[in-house]
Amino acid sequence: MKNITTGMANAKPLSHSSSLATKALMPPAHITLKRKRDVGLADNTGADEDEDDEEECKEEVEKKIVELQKIVPGGESLENVDNLFEETAGYILDLQNQIKGLRVLASFFQLLDKQKSKLGG
Repeated sequence: MKNITTGMANAKPLSHSSSLATKALMPPAHITLKRKRDVGLADNTGADEDEDDEEECKEEVEKKIVELQKIVPGGESLENVDNLFEETAGYILDLQNQIKGLRVLASFFQLLDKQKSKLGG
């Protein structure tokens, strides 16, 4: 697995785990995935419509994967969707860590400003 650092001093590398990637890929509870209906031999009504819907769904997923490849750094070189999703999960974790670091810095500077104003500066 690829190690990721947060870019902060004394930071320990983070490692992706497949369970993180798997959790990140699970749809929220309120979203249901569309499944192809079972079509019996005697009942062919709607079979062409189901195939069209499935084809449209596949095309939409492929478009979203291409867009995701553009967003994630290095994503365009990843052709395996599983690897793309793992990199995406790692990228999200990196962004979250950067946000945490920036919040710490912001609160530090706010504290400095408060102390400066107390001292008349």
